[in-house]
Amino acid sequence: MRHLSIIIAVISACTLCFAGENLLTNPDFATTEGWVIPNDSGWSYAGGPESALFYAGGTGRAVQQTVQFVTPNAEHQVRARLRSDGTLRPIVRVVEVATGTILAHLTARPEEGWQELSADFAPPSADLQVMIFPHPAAAEELPVPVGEARVAEVTLAQTGPPPAMEMPDIGENIALGRPYTMEPAPRYSYTTDPGDATQLTDGEFSTGYFWTQEETVGWGGKSPKFITIDLGEDQPIRALSFRTAAGAAGVQWPASILIYVSIDGQRWHETGDLVKMHTDREQLPEEGVYAVRRIWADGLDTHGAHVKLAVEPDGSYTFCDEIEVFRGDEALLAKEFPGEGVEDVADLMEQQRVMRLIREQFQRDLDPIGEDIRALERGQRQPFEVRAQMLAERIDEMEPIPMDDFVAILPMTDLERDIFRLQADVWRAQGKDEVRLWDMHRWDPLAPSQEPDGEVGDGAVEIAMMQNENRADVFNITNASERDIRVRLTLSGVPDSPNPDWLAIHEVQHVGTRWFTSVAAALPVADRAGDAWLIDVPSGMTRQVWVAANRPQMEAGTYEGEIELRSVGGFSAEVPLRLEIYPLRFPDQVTLNTGGWAYTDAESRYGVTSQNRAALVEHLKEHYVNAPWATGASIRGGTFDDEGNVIEEPDTTRFDDWVALWPDAKIYLTFPSVGTSFGGAEMGTEVFKNKVGAWAKFWSDHMESLGKRPDQLGMLLVDEPHSQEQYETITAWARAIKAAAPGIVIWEDPQPQSPDPWVVEMFEVADVICPLRSQYLSRPDWYREMLAERQQEGAELWFYSANGPARTFDPYSYYLMQAWHALEIGGLGSNFWAFGDTGGVSCWNEYPAAGNGPYTPSYVDATSVTTAKYMEAIREGIEDFEYVTMLRERVEELEREGAPAARLARARELLDTAAARVATVDEYEEYRWDVEKDRSVQDAVRLEVLGALVDLR
Repeated sequence: MRHLSIIIAVISACTLCFAGENLLTNPDFATTEGWVIPNDSGWSYAGGPESALFYAGGTGRAVQQTVQFVTPNAEHQVRARLRSDGTLRPIVRVVEVATGTILAHLTARPEEGWQELSADFAPPSADLQVMIFPHPAAAEELPVPVGEARVAEVTLAQTGPPPAMEMPDIGENIALGRPYTMEPAPRYSYTTDPGDATQLTDGEFSTGYFWTQEETVGWGGKSPKFITIDLGEDQPIRALSFRTAAGAAGVQWPASILIYVSIDGQRWHETGDLVKMHTDREQLPEEGVYAVRRIWADGLDTHGAHVKLAVEPDGSYTFCDEIEVFRGDEALLAKEFPGEGVEDVADLMEQQRVMRLIREQFQRDLDPIGEDIRALERGQRQPFEVRAQMLAERIDEMEPIPMDDFVAILPMTDLERDIFRLQADVWRAQGKDEVRLWDMHRWDPLAPSQEPDGEVGDGAVEIAMMQNENRADVFNITNASERDIRVRLTLSGVPDSPNPDWLAIHEVQHVGTRWFTSVAAALPVADRAGDAWLIDVPSGMTRQVWVAANRPQMEAGTYEGEIELRSVGGFSAEVPLRLEIYPLRFPDQVTLNTGGWAYTDAESRYGVTSQNRAALVEHLKEHYVNAPWATGASIRGGTFDDEGNVIEEPDTTRFDDWVALWPDAKIYLTFPSVGTSFGGAEMGTEVFKNKVGAWAKFWSDHMESLGKRPDQLGMLLVDEPHSQEQYETITAWARAIKAAAPGIVIWEDPQPQSPDPWVVEMFEVADVICPLRSQYLSRPDWYREMLAERQQEGAELWFYSANGPARTFDPYSYYLMQAWHALEIGGLGSNFWAFGDTGGVSCWNEYPAAGNGPYTPSYVDATSVTTAKYMEAIREGIEDFEYVTMLRERVEELEREGAPAARLARARELLDTAAARVATVDEYEEYRWDVEKDRSVQDAVRLEVLGALVDLR
């Protein structure tokens, strides 16, 4: 379910680069697969024995197919059969995608009949586009003469070997044929085969597109990969080579390849970083240029019986097809190893990596201070420059921090606290007030020492809402004093002051992240002291205060009061608080179906534990989660005979306990994760249908026994199906289920690569189709058209997002906007991977996490759950969805009553435009929190909808 923030292009669509193989999909134009045909182009498919692409009049716009990852600089050939009518002369072009350069072209002669043409070329880069025009005029965007043209049997193939990799003759490869171990095991699907156990030292290089060849060994994931070669005996080592590829499909060159040697395989001595040694000699190709390279270094001048390579990915993939170790002079056997060495290289690397990330955060904290120092008068700078230099040296010299019980809340250590104190001192030298209050939008990112732009302002809090919903606003406190301050906040002037039960103050915490900057997102409720809320503001930092109005029940009206701020050091101020309650009540239950794979049927699953499960369930309910998920273990069990009779009923205890946790859920979603058989019966047999049907009917009937409807039970049969077998499995199960228990909802999250018949068939049996939102945005038009067509036929569309690292994402564009995007397409559900997935660590310290770290939009550890801006954004999006739903229902009600069109005009316009105005993100990169965007649009549109609802009361 989880996805990397850069998703590797699906390789199976690019049948790749074996010499002589056609790189084009559907070269005979027997179907629409592979080719993009503009609607107005005039091109169509001519079937029958003379299968071809046929042109008979139109704009002549090009039919196109993109081919990725060809081998740069290798000889290729394009061939085609072209048929002219004597007037039209069809053209086939090969164009370099990166530059638009025409690399090869075939133009039919002005004579009737078929002509077979070819052209040779060597592409300078890896991505090509084949374009077909009916006539040279069309290629120049000029009017096309009247006539007919045909194109058939287009072939694009590599015809020559790739250019040789230049590397000097270094001598004997002593790793040739030697055994090795790999940790973790390579499991990248397009390269994994039994040969992985020998291919790295077999002396054979892979040919063709590197990471689709079985000769290549491949890994996914961002964790280091360890390859240990047994040389058999202590050997002198002069040089080493690691052959890999990068530059396309999100694959990057390794960040480092650390070389360790050992005599006994127990104690290891670092020899250097192969990547650094290589790039000191010559740079690797830039990102975006597909290339294969031997990363190598001479002059290692060491020895050992074992060589361990610790490969640190700079991205999510690692590939290699050969490692070579070259013999050095025998005198190297007497050379002393530097230092004592280490026993656990993986543990050492993890410590080093974590410390590198923490140093990077501390350096990010320090860098802006340097800019402030340079802005001071010349005579003021020196003492601050000296302190900044000393802090930089302390960052470089940091000792490893034990990760047990470490919390990554800024400031994380005394050193980071000293960095921020320098910032405070520089601020005072600039003449800035010791404490400043200021405004910003609640969804905008906040840096740890961020200052206000322009005038400071008073930090006024303004919230407009209905009764019974949740909304919030923020203000910031920047502390330039020499000490940390604790600010007491008390309320006055608003209903139930000073302790209204409808209002909560949250202290926004800055927390370090593994793959991003620190984020100001965690929202622990501030401490209390009597009637006061307590907010801590470290010296040199900005603390954001999140003021939340939680389902107020007071009468409609405008309420104005103050948040009074006081500190022991003498600071005092008042922040205006304005609450406007509109004369409408938000419903207790919402329309949007919201879930997030928390799997709360299990006491322990991902980040769900027996100690935090109850808190997590309540937290999710408070945020309108009404479509909870359970594992397949909750609905398994039972035995059935060949006729479908129940022999032994399934045990319902786990399912019933889970339903009891969620008594008010709209739908109960389960993940059976089915295969091609059930109860010993193979798919496609009558016995299979009988047994699956009996199982489904049991659970359908059991829903009724619990006082629930059968259509409140949903089943995800196969997660993220992408293969023909998976789609056919879903279809077989769905038909058997529907025949016996038609109420059960078939819920699927498909990831098809093309509109194949088995995909269409599965779409027809699914009740809910839930595309990954990033794929919905990026896939070709056919994907969205298929979804829309199935929606018109009665299926529900939902969205889900499962990308990561989650902390890089904008609460506004990734989380909140998903509900608005669902509105835009008529969707009825929203899911996120995953409300319980902590990445195997506490969300308060994700530095030790493997992979992308936490995916949960809240801050979850083994014993507690704390809300965060991400989760609050999900809730606001759900509430916004309900606003528009309420307006639509009100308009429909008034239309039935015969209300004048003029009265409804404003509301109708809002219904037509609101979602598109808010859901403006159309590229995956815009999910990132550090991408600038206007995050105020949601508030403006929401208030327009609120005003329209009031007008139509």
